[in-house]
Amino acid sequence: MKRHQETVEAVKKYIESNIDDAVSPDDAAKEVNYSLRQLNRIFSFSTGITVSEYIRWRKLVKSLFELKYSERPVIDIAVKFGYESQESYTRAFKENFALNPGEYRKTKQQVRAKNWHINQFIHQSAHSALNEGLFRFGNVDNWIIVKPDRIFISARRNTENLPPGKFYDICMEEGIMSKIGSLPNVITICGAYFPSKDNSGLCFGAEVEGNYPIELLREFEIIHVPQSKYVVFNYPKYPIENHGDAIYSTWHAQKKYDYTAQGLQWNLKKMPVFENDDDELGYILFFPASDMSVENESV
Repeated sequence: MKRHQETVEAVKKYIESNIDDAVSPDDAAKEVNYSLRQLNRIFSFSTGITVSEYIRWRKLVKSLFELKYSERPVIDIAVKFGYESQESYTRAFKENFALNPGEYRKTKQQVRAKNWHINQFIHQSAHSALNEGLFRFGNVDNWIIVKPDRIFISARRNTENLPPGKFYDICMEEGIMSKIGSLPNVITICGAYFPSKDNSGLCFGAEVEGNYPIELLREFEIIHVPQSKYVVFNYPKYPIENHGDAIYSTWHAQKKYDYTAQGLQWNLKKMPVFENDDDELGYILFFPASDMSVENESV
């Protein structure tokens, strides 16, 4: 099973590296020295879909982001992602997203496909959109709060030093998000950046009250987080394909925030940064701060 999974991951990596070219299922099979029939058996066993479906749906989702963030004509986007004509592309787009490419480009309304895999691809592409320069600025609210003593439950550390989006995708694939979500009285399921010298500071877990019953947390790493001020930056509720917009806008707003005007400074040496992507509240960044009266911290 492990060898087959490695083959599937190698095929995915090959397809992603060549998604903008005329990559085909046969190309993918040759890359790993399998016949297409053999590869489809392995790929479908591991993912539930064939190599052809993977390529077709990944290209459709990539085209969605091109429509949203570029000014390229629809026909050019259709050809780029392997459609024979604008009409065939429009049919595929409407079949999966219930509106045609022109309507989506004009309205920018949220799309949600009936196909589970396509929605997963949208989520993955939203994570990678930042690296491809696909984002736009949006409005970010901010305010100051004080968090009391908390316990952060770390279910997984980013010891591989993966990009945050990829790290969170793996946490979902490994069932870690579901495991954390089953705990009672969790305040927030989130990622947290803890001060770290070995680049393993990013953790995924949850925040609970400081007096949470420790006996319920025996299988997790427990990190006590003392009371601290936080500046909260919030990009309000948004469609998933705007994930790049939300992340970039929020972190940009944090960098531009005038801490000095509020009598504050960063407090990164002692306190973690929390981030949470909430279906109702949007993307939220909790950035630790301390009063200027405290010994200055290098930023």
